[in-house]
Amino acid sequence: MPGVHEEVADMTVDTRLTTRELRDAADRLLADRCDVPAGSVMRTFSRAVRTTLLDGFSSSEVVAEAERRTRELLAQRPAAAGRPYLRMWAGVGVLAVPQPRRAR
Repeated sequence: MPGVHEEVADMTVDTRLTTRELRDAADRLLADRCDVPAGSVMRTFSRAVRTTLLDGFSSSEVVAEAERRTRELLAQRPAAAGRPYLRMWAGVGVLAVPQPRRAR
């Protein structure tokens, strides 16, 4: 039976997504987009991987396509320096903070 186990292991190695490929792609994205918070980059990449899998891409194409989609989505995002502009871009607008009344 050892031959059967080796056959199965050889067959699944090429068709599965590996953690290493995903980590390498995530590291490249983080290095390229230093102006975006790391959590936002990782969430965008995670969603891109999920939608790529749902769209039926083969497992050998998933990482490259998800990385391309992530770059495309992050390119649409405004720079992090202007937070009010980010809120306006998201449709929230700038909120007015009420001032406390002064005691007499």
